[in-house]
Amino acid sequence: MELGIYQSVQVLKAEAHRKMRVRPLKQLDFARDVTDCLLTVDEFVAAARSMPIVFGRSEEDHRYFPAAVLGLGRRRNWFVNDEGQWKAGEFMPAFLRRYPFVFVKGDDTNYLAIDERCSAVNEQEGELLFDEAGQASSYARLVLGFLQEYEAAHERTQAFCREMTHLGLFENIVIQKWIGFQSPLLRGIRRISERRLEQLTTSERDSLVSKGYYKLIVAHLISLGHIERLTN
Repeated sequence: MELGIYQSVQVLKAEAHRKMRVRPLKQLDFARDVTDCLLTVDEFVAAARSMPIVFGRSEEDHRYFPAAVLGLGRRRNWFVNDEGQWKAGEFMPAFLRRYPFVFVKGDDTNYLAIDERCSAVNEQEGELLFDEAGQASSYARLVLGFLQEYEAAHERTQAFCREMTHLGLFENIVIQKWIGFQSPLLRGIRRISERRLEQLTTSERDSLVSKGYYKLIVAHLISLGHIERLTN
């Protein structure tokens, strides 16, 4: 998955960043070459209207995680147009919307950090991150709240994936496109197996419904219909 959009991450500190401002990004250059990104279950229904949702597996802890597919074939984000803007009417994952901010994890807490090389970061215009007293500005508090909710959604996403793993619902898939021969475009990904879903007991299906997981599965399966549009 694409995690390298951050170039120079620094934890925000009043003494070092008192004058720092953040203005709106005019172009999404950081996202042009991002062809997949992490997605939370809170985003499934909205994302399913725009892009395929698939699952990957971490090489470190072997946990499954959902991802939005943003481009296939060429290393180009289908959702960023020639003017460097996100295509109108298309869903943009929170993983990208949070940029240039990110949490840096400490031993027992998360620290708000920023990519200092982002073109939106400057000292002349935009929203201040600290007030005159060196406290977090109202803008910084909004950003912090957004990232805290993103982290909470990440926890809910892990719970969903643990349930899918427990029920044995993941199956491997390879996305291909016919160009004179079958050309693999994306390997090492999974989907939820409709066959295995049908084999669940009534009790297991009822449990998925009560937890709100069944509608997430449906959104994921519907989203796979967007694979073809990304190859055009």
